[in-house]
Amino acid sequence: MLDAGTRYLGAWGEISSRLQAREHVSLLFIAFTAVAVGLSLSSDSYMNLTLLTGYVALGTAFLSRHHDLIIGNLRRFQNEISRLNTDEKGTPEYTTPGYLGRAVNERAKREYAQILFIVLGGVASFYPAGKELSSPFSMAAILWYGSVLCSCVAIIIAMKTQHDRNNWAR
Repeated sequence: MLDAGTRYLGAWGEISSRLQAREHVSLLFIAFTAVAVGLSLSSDSYMNLTLLTGYVALGTAFLSRHHDLIIGNLRRFQNEISRLNTDEKGTPEYTTPGYLGRAVNERAKREYAQILFIVLGGVASFYPAGKELSSPFSMAAILWYGSVLCSCVAIIIAMKTQHDRNNWAR
């Protein structure tokens, strides 16, 4: 049977890897959007490359939510383990409300930044689509509208993630 310290450190290793994965997902979205918008503005042959921005935003929002909720569960697990360890009574844990509340507030700022990137990426990617949207019922126009819809859903997912995490931190 593993002792509480080993379990706590095992959860910390998983949290660290998920934090890195979550940041890589966000950076991937930012890099993809920047390259897609840059290429689409440079040549008409790359114009439809920005069509994928909304779909990529939705995928990254789901991946980010997945990692964030698992991180929250692991932190709750660490909090329960730290409550079991009564040998060191005066030692504060990262998962105590005084520390965890501040961490949740800082993570909320990350969600606001993610929402800002989704909005800016969506607007910037929609700009080159002007020619495609001249006929509103063409296949390209439908795909563009789907991309915008995915961007909106991605924003909702980021806001829901923040709401769920705030409820868990209580």
